[in-house]
Amino acid sequence: MLRVTPLAKDFCAEIGGVDFNAPLNRSVVIDLRDALDTYSVLVIRDQPMDDDQQVVFSKYFGRPEVGKGANPAAGSPFSRQSNLDIKTGEIIQANDRRMLYQKGNMLWHMDSSFKVHSSLCSILTAREVPPEGGNTEFASTRFAYESLSKLQRTAIAELEVEHDIRRSRELTGYIYEPETAKNFIVARHKLVRTNPSTGRKSLLIGVHACGIVGWSNEKSRELLNDLLARAEQSVFSHQWRNNDIVIWDNQAVVHRATPYDASRYRRLMQRTTISLDGIWPSLS
Repeated sequence: MLRVTPLAKDFCAEIGGVDFNAPLNRSVVIDLRDALDTYSVLVIRDQPMDDDQQVVFSKYFGRPEVGKGANPAAGSPFSRQSNLDIKTGEIIQANDRRMLYQKGNMLWHMDSSFKVHSSLCSILTAREVPPEGGNTEFASTRFAYESLSKLQRTAIAELEVEHDIRRSRELTGYIYEPETAKNFIVARHKLVRTNPSTGRKSLLIGVHACGIVGWSNEKSRELLNDLLARAEQSVFSHQWRNNDIVIWDNQAVVHRATPYDASRYRRLMQRTTISLDGIWPSLS
């Protein structure tokens, strides 16, 4: 039986009681999805998982994306979060362009909000973690929405927001090569999201959000900065251990990486990201 232990009220829970590398029955999958709807971030401890096992597990939530960007794992179902060279396994030098790219992960963001179909959730497995530093922080955009007055909720109800990873990466000094940049678009989404299972609303914000459709840049930034500041009032910081798995709802949570000594310690994390196709995948 799936065991759910809340880590905070309505936000983040530790999951146990099940071997997630074994085939999961329908009841466990439903309970797991319900827990994600309720808590937005799920932490699973002491569950070793290789690439093949992670892909199988990910498919209980939907279809894993295949990346086309600058991540070293582009072309596979994975987004590699690591300071290790994918071919040699050696630590990458601090001045390497690949490390500059990863600095963007230290800004609050939602995975794949810059795509035509934003993502439902992400699943990150810890293969090798440093002994200190490198936490991942999560903030609730559901709580941010619920902190708004009725008048404010009405005012933003129909707004559309544009997301662009090319512009967000520029904030840390990373410029995509022209051929890679062609893979991306300016994606347009509804700002306010509604969870179809719970009816609770959240916000599609974060660093990739570059403007409100029809608004000036100044007015857009004022609103987006205010909404992000509201989300930051409820932050959960996850301290990684080897063989952790963390699942988070990309419709209701922004997240960011935190620093560690990447020139001294090894770190390897593998992320699968589940595409949002409009509904949960069939359980039949």
